[in-house]
Amino acid sequence: MIANIVIGGVIFSYAGWMLVRHIKKSSKGKCASCSLADNCQGSCTPYQQENRI
Repeated sequence: MIANIVIGGVIFSYAGWMLVRHIKKSSKGKCASCSLADNCQGSCTPYQQENRI
């Protein structure tokens, strides 16, 4: 019974952490939260493309 409570607690804690992480990333915007934002050649980062020249 204790094992079930611990496993359930771990699952709900992880789900809560992922939900908070998703909300924080989505509030930054599409390109700001992208893991490739520093190396992106897309249209979202015109400032970074101008400074590379």
